[in-house]
Amino acid sequence: MNTRTAFLTFFLLFFAGMVVGQTVPLSGKITDKQLPVADAIVLLLASDSSLVKTAITDEQGAFAFDAVDGQTYYIKATAETFEDYLSGPIAVNGATVLPDIALVSMASNVEEVVVVAKKPYLERQPGKLILNVENSIGATGSSAFELLEKAPGVSINSNDVISLSGKSGIIVQINGKAAPMSGTELANYLRGIPSSAIEKIELITNPSSKYDAAGNAIINIKLKKDSRLGTNGTITASYGQGVYPKTNEGISINHRTKKLKIYGSYNFAYRKAFNHLVLERRFYQNDTFQGAYIQDNYIKFPFKNHIGRAGIDITLNPKNSLSFVVTGVSNRFNPTGRNISDVVGADNQVASRFETLNDSRDFWYNGSANLNYRRVLDTLGSEWTIDADYARYGNKTDQLFTTRYLDLNDQEYQARYLLYGDISGELAIHSIKTDYHKELGKDRSFEAGVKSSYVIADNNLQFYNRSSGVDVYDSTKSNHFIYRENINAAYANFSHRIGKWNYQIGLRAEYTGVSGEQLIYNITNDTSYLQLFPTAFLGYRVNDKHSLELSFNRRIDRPGYDQLNPFKFYLDPSTYKEGNPYLRPQTTYTVEAAHLWKDRYYTQLGIARTLDNITEVIAPSPAAQNVTVQTNTNLKKVDLIYGNISAPIDVTKWWTSTNNLNAYVALYSGDVANTTITNQGNFAWNFFTSNTFLFGKTWSAELNGSYRSKEIYAFDKIQPIWSVGAGIQKKILNNLGTVRLNVTDIFFTNGIRADVAFTDYTEYFDVKRETRVATLSFTYKFGKASVPANRRRGGGADDLKSRVNNSGVG
Repeated sequence: MNTRTAFLTFFLLFFAGMVVGQTVPLSGKITDKQLPVADAIVLLLASDSSLVKTAITDEQGAFAFDAVDGQTYYIKATAETFEDYLSGPIAVNGATVLPDIALVSMASNVEEVVVVAKKPYLERQPGKLILNVENSIGATGSSAFELLEKAPGVSINSNDVISLSGKSGIIVQINGKAAPMSGTELANYLRGIPSSAIEKIELITNPSSKYDAAGNAIINIKLKKDSRLGTNGTITASYGQGVYPKTNEGISINHRTKKLKIYGSYNFAYRKAFNHLVLERRFYQNDTFQGAYIQDNYIKFPFKNHIGRAGIDITLNPKNSLSFVVTGVSNRFNPTGRNISDVVGADNQVASRFETLNDSRDFWYNGSANLNYRRVLDTLGSEWTIDADYARYGNKTDQLFTTRYLDLNDQEYQARYLLYGDISGELAIHSIKTDYHKELGKDRSFEAGVKSSYVIADNNLQFYNRSSGVDVYDSTKSNHFIYRENINAAYANFSHRIGKWNYQIGLRAEYTGVSGEQLIYNITNDTSYLQLFPTAFLGYRVNDKHSLELSFNRRIDRPGYDQLNPFKFYLDPSTYKEGNPYLRPQTTYTVEAAHLWKDRYYTQLGIARTLDNITEVIAPSPAAQNVTVQTNTNLKKVDLIYGNISAPIDVTKWWTSTNNLNAYVALYSGDVANTTITNQGNFAWNFFTSNTFLFGKTWSAELNGSYRSKEIYAFDKIQPIWSVGAGIQKKILNNLGTVRLNVTDIFFTNGIRADVAFTDYTEYFDVKRETRVATLSFTYKFGKASVPANRRRGGGADDLKSRVNNSGVG
């Protein structure tokens, strides 16, 4: 069977035999003392209380649904300042007009409503864990990077590589669009995003086939977007002090009518921080000690990050709408560092030392745009959408490394080595996709879509030896790399609810063609491949308190553009970083089972196998003696067994505790630097707790803590890590203003220590970052407070942007 026939057969199987049940109108009115209530949210619920469709009342208070004739439903209505309404069973027999629904005004005041409606910091939903950053005291004054460091199940190693519950190959998204970078470049960008600009962070462990197949899991950082009617906005400002100062300032403005929304936001962050790495590298030959480096590396990096965003949503008519959003990012940072290295001889005595000073000027920027068209096909929830995306990224870096070689009397015994780097890069992403979602009655739905993307990256790295006072081109460290990639994809999903059972099956197909060209060496690598990614979900509602889930998927994680780039990035005379143009994509098979109790307590068990696992390592260089190289390589496989428990507990009326426990065993097998490991790993676990305390109507406090056990990550043995944070909050100015004071990592314990072992090479490192910071912040909301339903936003370049070596994101 050829590829075209396989696609046609697949889609025909989904469409065949699907007959839509006959629908009839079900309508009514929402009133208050016989006056219409506009903008009320009306929910159409099935007989088992599952959500069928949502509507918003018009200026006359009217709403209407397409209901399946002969079925039984419930109506639930909510509106600001009114108590929720829930109807009795409604049997639909032909076109049905309901008697007017009269809402009852709330007796509670606004202040009480604000307190009750506050979301917990940790919120568990099937397939994802949500961190509600916006209302968290403990998140005040932090950056996105610092929030991820403390997030349940998230690990960040000394090279800034992110993993989730033992899974590598994590896609980080901003508003559903994947961030075009990895490793240190991604970390630097996340350090520039202030928590005041973030609404929530979603940790998605099991994406469906509607998502791009890239990534073992997804971390989606959703920025704030005001959805109140009228003209309104939010102003934020904060000052933090650790070893170095930090400030965040931001403003968002929104004007919204029934058919038009115009919005914009701007955030600025100045964050000066440090990274202090102490390590010892020991080299052997046939188990005989040859020498070592004992290094102390301290680097400071002041970030000046500007993020601007503007958009417009237009409702053309009840069935058609358009939206357009643009984002611009400017990130300047000037890292300066000092690396002092003692050179140890074969006699295990210090023979000399060298000192490398790093003085860099970095400017990373990007601009992106998304155009979205949405057509509502019926009132059951069917829709058709089209997304067109364009993004352009750029970077310019000037580096100067100065190395002095010193004897034991601190006298220079040879000439200084000055290495100047002129690094520039550009990347463009073009993407278009369309998605079709069809509700086939109240208990079945079908969705399908296609997508095409084209990426071109041009990176030019030029290094010069400046030791003699004249720039001499160094061809051994310079390169010019052009990368092109085209991905064409199609997917389909079918969902069906049968009584207490519900299931979803889906398939995604992606054809990838890539080309990498090294201009200096006249080397070109081309490859292409077609892969299929099935997903399946089965759910069973045992009773009102218990429900069960079982899911399966296959996913791919393609190498990042910087991981493929064969450049050699100079770090110091004993270390360099190099890409691997022969790196293969990794693929992962995952099976998960979950149990939900009282819609609050979530337990999850899973197994996963990753083939050709992409792993970042620091290992002996095959090309030079007593030199290490930081690179990425493919391990044969990783087997993962994991579990998760989420338990929100109402200890008292004024004390709420949200807790999350992750446990896993990750077993690594492969061969790197003449070192073979087979099922190397251990049982590891981490625990996070967030506690909220309410004191009256305007005061509240938070206390949170985390612990991560010892973990074996391939060749690294990582020591336990723990931290504690606390904060207090006061509502002022009639609840429109909020003042927060918090301290993160109070005991300054959130640092990484690890041992690394290869054949004829060992390493110990201890890295500290600026994790202890005290922050005072103020937030003020102004304008009208009426909140209607949000307009759907999304785009088509999600998977591509996660893989670019660039510190600007849209």
